[in-house]
Amino acid sequence: MFSLKAENRNMGLKPKQLRREGIIPGVLYGKNLEESISMQFTQKDVLNFLKTNSTGSKVELAMDGKKYISLLREVTFTPATTKVEHLCFQTLLADEVIESTARIILLNKEKVHGMLQAPQSEISFKALPANLIDKIEIDLEGFKEGDSIRVGDLEIAKNPDIEVLTPLDNMVVSVIEPRAAATPETEEQGEAATDSEEN
Repeated sequence: MFSLKAENRNMGLKPKQLRREGIIPGVLYGKNLEESISMQFTQKDVLNFLKTNSTGSKVELAMDGKKYISLLREVTFTPATTKVEHLCFQTLLADEVIESTARIILLNKEKVHGMLQAPQSEISFKALPANLIDKIEIDLEGFKEGDSIRVGDLEIAKNPDIEVLTPLDNMVVSVIEPRAAATPETEEQGEAATDSEEN
């Protein structure tokens, strides 16, 4: 689990001012907190954290000598850029079932024989903190035309400790036949057919 150092947010500065100084504002909320905690992080730490983590990832937040086991709920980016604007975390309680998402990561896409379609980018589910996952890796090596995977085929859907909320019949990934490129011969045949219809 990643550990991220946090500080009490400087409420005297607006978010835009904080970001100009290399500071990313954030908030931590949860049932076990009397009120939400406004935090701030160094941009360097946040970018390092996001290299291997995303929404749905568990993280240990360290602030003022306290540690909070949390879930990254949301990352906000500034419009039209990839600059991080704000982070939102939720505290995790061992006996509290929460809703989260797991990203779908497709491996060896370049080795697929055919045209790849991947309409499902994440899976929504409910679980206790001990059973949370933030990513689902699917190895596509050897996949060919006609092969497909639906949500119900994934291991997460077979895990008795996880309640999958995404419909089980949703298509995750499939391989279809590439559309045949039109050749001059087929184009001429099409034109001839059109001419005969007009006559």
